[in-house]
Amino acid sequence: MKLLEKILFATDFSNNAEDALDVAIMVAKTFDSKIHLIHVIPEIQDYPDILDMAKEARTNRLQKLQHKIKEQNIQVGQILVDVGSPFDQIIDEAEQLNVNLIIVGFKGKTADDKFKLGITAERIIRRANKPVWIVKKGEVQPIKKILCPVDFSSPSRRALKNAIHLARNFKAELTIVTVVQPLSSLFPLTRPYDETQKTYMKKQQARFNYFLKNINFHNVKWNKMIRDGKPAQHILDIAKEKSTNLLIMGTSGKTGLSRILMGSVTEKVVREMPCSVMTVKSEHAIRLQLETEIADIETHFKQGKNLLKKGFPEEAERQFEYCLNHDMLFAPAWECLAAVHEQLGDTDEAQKCIDKAKKIRDSLWEQKVVAEIRSQSWFFGNK
Repeated sequence: MKLLEKILFATDFSNNAEDALDVAIMVAKTFDSKIHLIHVIPEIQDYPDILDMAKEARTNRLQKLQHKIKEQNIQVGQILVDVGSPFDQIIDEAEQLNVNLIIVGFKGKTADDKFKLGITAERIIRRANKPVWIVKKGEVQPIKKILCPVDFSSPSRRALKNAIHLARNFKAELTIVTVVQPLSSLFPLTRPYDETQKTYMKKQQARFNYFLKNINFHNVKWNKMIRDGKPAQHILDIAKEKSTNLLIMGTSGKTGLSRILMGSVTEKVVREMPCSVMTVKSEHAIRLQLETEIADIETHFKQGKNLLKKGFPEEAERQFEYCLNHDMLFAPAWECLAAVHEQLGDTDEAQKCIDKAKKIRDSLWEQKVVAEIRSQSWFFGNK
């Protein structure tokens, strides 16, 4: 079972890229992922000999990185040296390889530069459908604090689900925050009464609770926060207060005049880079990849238990049902189904499964007792 099967690590061989590679290795170790390596050379017109020399030199450097990764017992996929626009080539290769995640380093521009993030990383985030993890220099330590802002949209729900899986696997604390903007900022030509603002805040609190209601937080230490004011500023402040290692945000990724990144909030936060940032658009980084079809009940049962532990109750349910379709008296599968329904919030169905398992175990015990009596009693012809 693979949750994060393939990583595309994009490098420009800078010091920032070294930290990003360490993060890629950390993620690959945690999820048993394969790392693909890519470096992009700007197109050189009319000098094919120089281009060939550059390709050879860059390939040699990627091979050194390959050796470093393999020393950590991590699989390395393709080594790619492309020519052209860096962000276009990285995005194209990510699609071709169907990776779960793109990891790049933070360039660290000057304070006066509009694109502090770096033009390549900025455009990758904007245009890639794949999740993108931008590694801030110096933040390679184990991921212990994750922050995930939500605005109740589909992209933010997708980001939250990925944040939960990462928090579970990294054993990190997850903070979920939503920021309620004042009505005066949403409707600048009006001046709502204080009571109206309070009512609006209560409704947003209810929406927040409903948004989180059916989310599976099994084996995750988490907390929630609600603030009112400017979303981007609050997110940056909370990231600092919480000493956040990783900020995970949803993005709709529209372009042109209609471009909205959670109402431009993601764009503002990412440009400040308070810590390493992962953006999630239309695809999940954590995608369940089950092994090829297996035949024996015991293997399905073990896989179901692993899925349940990793926070995939629906998928685990299918594994336990497979077991019961082949042996209705397999009590452990009924007990694990009870745990599935507990995670899904269906306590009545969970109790039915527990009762079923108990009846099976009681019946099997009675059969065992009778068999023991029969084997030892002279009445049944035994001496």
